[in-house]
Amino acid sequence: MRKGGVMKGAVWAILLCGTLLAGCASVFDFRREEVFEDSAKRYGRMIRWSDFESAKSYLAPAEPGAKTTPPKNVRVTDYEVKQMTYAEGKRRVVQVVDISYFLASDPRIKTLQDQQVWEFDSDSEAWLLKSGFPNF
Repeated sequence: MRKGGVMKGAVWAILLCGTLLAGCASVFDFRREEVFEDSAKRYGRMIRWSDFESAKSYLAPAEPGAKTTPPKNVRVTDYEVKQMTYAEGKRRVVQVVDISYFLASDPRIKTLQDQQVWEFDSDSEAWLLKSGFPNF
């Protein structure tokens, strides 16, 4: 009988540890989501105010095919997030944004849909935009 009691205690201890570990992982995922939302909002504000030099700090370094040169003579008039999808264990986010803008040489307002790819960098504990600047 004593042996069964020890066994039950060990099972409960294992279940408790597993539950605690799962809880810690979900808290970490929640924190990662908060950091993403904060980063994406800051980046969006910078783009909205056409502050491309400051927005550069959110770009992933040396991503092949990503436009990393800040646009010239572009004035953004609206920036609206349309869709956001987490992937790969909440370490990657694809966000679709509608951006309205005009060029200094052409005052007609245009709208583009920017598909942003963000990835969480474990080393810096930060979200980086892998897709680069929108193609104005």
